[in-house]
Amino acid sequence: MQIEAYTLYSGSSGNSFYIRAGDDAILIDGGKSSACLVRSVSAVGGDMSAVRAIFVTHEHRDHVSALDVTARKYRIPVHITEGSLAALGTELCGCAVAHTPIFSVKVGPFTVKSFPTHHDSACSVGYTVDIDGSSVRVGILTDTGFVSNDMKAALSGCTHAVIEANHDVGMLMRGTYPPYLKSRILSDRGHLSNEASASLARELLHGGTRSFILAHISRENNTPPLALRTVGDMLSGEGAPFSLTAAPPDSPARLI
Repeated sequence: MQIEAYTLYSGSSGNSFYIRAGDDAILIDGGKSSACLVRSVSAVGGDMSAVRAIFVTHEHRDHVSALDVTARKYRIPVHITEGSLAALGTELCGCAVAHTPIFSVKVGPFTVKSFPTHHDSACSVGYTVDIDGSSVRVGILTDTGFVSNDMKAALSGCTHAVIEANHDVGMLMRGTYPPYLKSRILSDRGHLSNEASASLARELLHGGTRSFILAHISRENNTPPLALRTVGDMLSGEGAPFSLTAAPPDSPARLI
């Protein structure tokens, strides 16, 4: 069975992650527009008719703005926490499957498990995805202000990981964002810095993760080369092989 996984796009303008195993596929999040999401799935050789479910990390617009139209049009169930669903109000009516923050769902060959994260939303989660008949285990962690021991435990044993590297602290502090926004980003309910991402990547590398994509990279307070250098320098001294990619904001990047 052929397995592929991509970030379709990643950043403050929109986020979506796609995994395909044989004739089945799932999406994690769906920002931007429905038309953009459908085009992006097609760009990596996929088809919306194969998407069995969509999983939502949290209700912020850059993660959900395409989902109401997409789910209704293609009749795809959307798995979302009760808190995030309540915050969205009338969106996703008839498409949503509500869950507590910690849940597990079997969809085709995929077993998708959530774990709580720390972000300034009604309820935010990350996911791990196991695929029947394979050793592949994918972890997705973005939009969190810090990495707890529970998050590390959830991601332990992942063969591939998408992890946030939102900002460089120096660039953020020297930048033009107002003080309240800088404080929000740096808080325990904000976003991960390059350094925090590097520390997490090192722990995951020791646990067997060999393929990484750095995601949700800020256009204003970071650059892909800087994020890659910070994380890559940390991993290079650990003596284990790895691949490392930065997710573009407007085009796909392949994880598997």
